[in-house]
Amino acid sequence: MDRHRLGPAPASTQEPLSPSRARVASALDELGPDATLSTLAARLGGHPNATRQHLDGLAADGHATSTPLAAGGRGRPAQGWSLTASGRRALAGDAADTAYAELVDAIADRLAGLPDARAEAHAIGRAWGERRRGRALFDVLDELGFAPEPDPDTPGTTRLLSCPILASAREHPEVMCAIHQGLVQGTLGHDRVRLLPFAEIGACRLEVHTSPRPGVAGMRPKRD
Repeated sequence: MDRHRLGPAPASTQEPLSPSRARVASALDELGPDATLSTLAARLGGHPNATRQHLDGLAADGHATSTPLAAGGRGRPAQGWSLTASGRRALAGDAADTAYAELVDAIADRLAGLPDARAEAHAIGRAWGERRRGRALFDVLDELGFAPEPDPDTPGTTRLLSCPILASAREHPEVMCAIHQGLVQGTLGHDRVRLLPFAEIGACRLEVHTSPRPGVAGMRPKRD
């Protein structure tokens, strides 16, 4: 089967935020999780209803979420607003995405020419993941644009429905997929991980085991 029919979809390109929504998203990013409407309105100025309208719009697009905070008295508890990973990507804008993709392409081309390309790529991914050690793996994968989805039929297996650098991964799978496997291993702090690139139509597959099993440790995927 043609490999281009296998594997995930490209990470979706998001519409840029309007200046007003970008200003609210930026304030959310600065204030951190569970910012209240009153805190945001004070930071931004203007009427709280305008801030609320932009928050509702961000939430509808998946760029923000709200959760009830503990009530301190009578009435409904205040809502705490937080920027999502999607919101941070939208806030970063298309220019950052383009620069990132170009840099990745240059790195992939350079690494692919080395005799130990796979090992070097894996080491880079491992160092990248170690910077995210302690964070939930699903959050890391979602933030980076892999759209992770647990496989309900296979415990410990996650389907990766999109790839933020799919063009580079198709061109140099021995490099980019090794980086991504190293990323997961570095984030988790162990090697009991196996990435199966382009394993099925619509997804790559990621296997994470909680205890050592023969043939799982290490970086070589089952299929290139």
